[in-house]
Amino acid sequence: MTTPIDEITDTDEAERLIRKLSEDPVYFIEVFLDRELSPKQRYFIEKTTTHKHLLAIWSRQTGKSTVIASYILWRLLYGKGIIINKEWMAEHIAIVAPIKDQVKNLYDKIKTLVDKSDFIASFIVKMNSEVIIAKNGNEAKLMSASPGSQIRGYTATCIVIDESQDILDSKYAGDILPFGATTNALVIEAGTPKTKNHFYQAIQNKNILTIRQPWFECPFLSEEYVMGQKAISPEPLWRQEYLTEFMEEGVVAFPSHLFEPEVNKQTKQLSGRWNLSEYSYLTKIEEFTKEKAVEIHELIKKDGAAFTFGLDLGKQNDNTVFTIIRTDVRPIKVFAQITFTLSTSYTLIAQQLALFYKVFSPYEFNIDYSNEKTFLDVMRDNNIGINNDGKNIRGAIAFTAKNKVEMVSTARILLENYLLQLPKSAELLISQFLNQQFEVNEQENYKYFHPSNEHDDALWSILLALKNVHIATETIIESFSNPWQEFDKKVHGELLDSPKEALSSHKKLKRYERNEGYVSAEMRRGRTSFRF
Repeated sequence: MTTPIDEITDTDEAERLIRKLSEDPVYFIEVFLDRELSPKQRYFIEKTTTHKHLLAIWSRQTGKSTVIASYILWRLLYGKGIIINKEWMAEHIAIVAPIKDQVKNLYDKIKTLVDKSDFIASFIVKMNSEVIIAKNGNEAKLMSASPGSQIRGYTATCIVIDESQDILDSKYAGDILPFGATTNALVIEAGTPKTKNHFYQAIQNKNILTIRQPWFECPFLSEEYVMGQKAISPEPLWRQEYLTEFMEEGVVAFPSHLFEPEVNKQTKQLSGRWNLSEYSYLTKIEEFTKEKAVEIHELIKKDGAAFTFGLDLGKQNDNTVFTIIRTDVRPIKVFAQITFTLSTSYTLIAQQLALFYKVFSPYEFNIDYSNEKTFLDVMRDNNIGINNDGKNIRGAIAFTAKNKVEMVSTARILLENYLLQLPKSAELLISQFLNQQFEVNEQENYKYFHPSNEHDDALWSILLALKNVHIATETIIESFSNPWQEFDKKVHGELLDSPKEALSSHKKLKRYERNEGYVSAEMRRGRTSFRF
């Protein structure tokens, strides 16, 4: 890519241009990077030189990430750093997003800008998805702010928070903002409205400049495209993403407090209970080795380990996700969550699942039976029996509104009682929990949805595995008053079981051996052998 500097032969003119680039980020973006800015985008960049905290609340598809990436690059090249305790400190730019994939998305945009210009590339001495360092000593550190991440302790002169609305309040206030405590750092937040969390509260702060850009204020966004999105999107989601409107916490299926450490109400101290924990789990087929299979066999044989499976079948843009949970211990933990890309055939998926089925002998294998009806035949061809009696209790589960409400309710109860513990490293899964939303129509039917640029396949996979798992300890069962009982009756009639039975995972699972291809776990375990 040629630049204005390449075309100038006069030394004085070149120096004037370099000075202009170093002083004016708008000039750098519009002239040097040759990127057109909307009036709101230009105003936002201009105010980074006069304000210490800015919020960009912009419609989807308006170039938010690219504009921010352009500013980060300018600051890397021309940022002057600061003096702290009579010592100069180079620019330290903290780039934060809710999960690693979103951080990498911003990194990719910065890298694309660097790769397009030999001039810019000549000033970068190190560049990877964790850190970018320029010749002048300036650096940008890229970090995930997922609920289980450990990011405290960094000192920054500039803090850039992308998709800020999806970061937990405790992570935002306790980990991220302190980056700038000693430097009076510039804070840039960008995102799309969600619940009335810290992102919403910041708007009320008169010391923070908020720049809102709904879709109709961005000249680059097609009205035809936006109206097309309106036609296919739930109304609350469309208003969030394109009109930049906030919503109440009540329409989030899993409120953010469920993923923060519990605080004792009397002492105000951490109780030690948390629905996240540091442990390993299988994420790839290749990790399921012969040694791991033997380990599972011993767990089942000696410890009485019990497992359930959940499979959310890929459709259109979603991948197929397979989840295994161990249900005989509390808190319940994820044993495996494996993603099959859209290009993976159902036949290959069934063949790979057959080995897991043989080794784990799951008490339940619940699959999404909403669309691909022939998949059960593929499973049976691979000796995987799935109950299909049409009752939607276990086995083949049609994703009706009633079933989805039940699955969400079950997981909510487990999380409220700290009986489900997710791996801290499962950033995508945790993000999908936090971003699942719902709306209720005039007939009081529930419809679940997720942001248009994200997925929920990992979420529904684990909800399927958890579908019939409930609170385990007898003490809790006897004292527990089910907060969802009246809700369940209102939405889909009387409970199938008494509250105690509905909450007890000790009750015997009813088997459906009369269904073709279904064999109970007890019978399967009795005849299990391993061949690799």
